[in-house]
Amino acid sequence: MNSSNAYRANAEACAKLVNDVDDPYAKLVLLHMAEGWLRLASYVERHENEVGEHFRANSSSNRDVNQKG
Repeated sequence: MNSSNAYRANAEACAKLVNDVDDPYAKLVLLHMAEGWLRLASYVERHENEVGEHFRANSSSNRDVNQKG
């Protein structure tokens, strides 16, 4: 399981706990925690995509240089 999937699983666990808690403040905290986990998962996914695009771009340019040389 990659980290973004783990973060999404943490968000789901927080959201499920909301049903087991009676205190409104605790519910709010859990919902904020779930939201934070989802934001972190999205951030990691964006970052992984940016890094992947960077390496794909560099590897294709390296192939072009090697073929010309």
